[in-house]
Amino acid sequence: CDEIQGLLKEKDKLEKDISNTTNQNNQLNEEKKQLLAQFLDGWKCNQSSLYYISSDTKNWAESREDCLNRGADLIIINNREEQESFKTNAEFWIGLNDSDVEGTWKWVDGSTLTSGFWASGQPNMGKEENCAVLNPLGWYGYPCDNVFKWICE
Repeated sequence: CDEIQGLLKEKDKLEKDISNTTNQNNQLNEEKKQLLAQFLDGWKCNQSSLYYISSDTKNWAESREDCLNRGADLIIINNREEQESFKTNAEFWIGLNDSDVEGTWKWVDGSTLTSGFWASGQPNMGKEENCAVLNPLGWYGYPCDNVFKWICE
């Protein structure tokens, strides 16, 4: 009889431990879900990359700094599909400029632009329009101190 009562007490303790563990697991899952939602706020997945699309406006350098603080950089547009997926009525800074050498457009990773999606008449050389903006009609050069939304990748 004592042995059975001991086993019943141990069973009750184990059931209580399981219940506590389940509650802790549920709480951790909820915290994980909240952290993930907080991390992904403003980020979208497209073509197996993550993109952050800003809702406020900054100049090109401030936009890039924001991306770097998020563990990313301004977007490098590699193909027409990527270009088309971000066509909206808004304008966004992209990771392209010719600030070092006028007319030599480089991406933020240091690679030289080989082909692009410039709007008609762009880029406009010699006009202090050294940073590129994604526009519904294509890319435009603008002074880097202008303010626009931006896209991080």
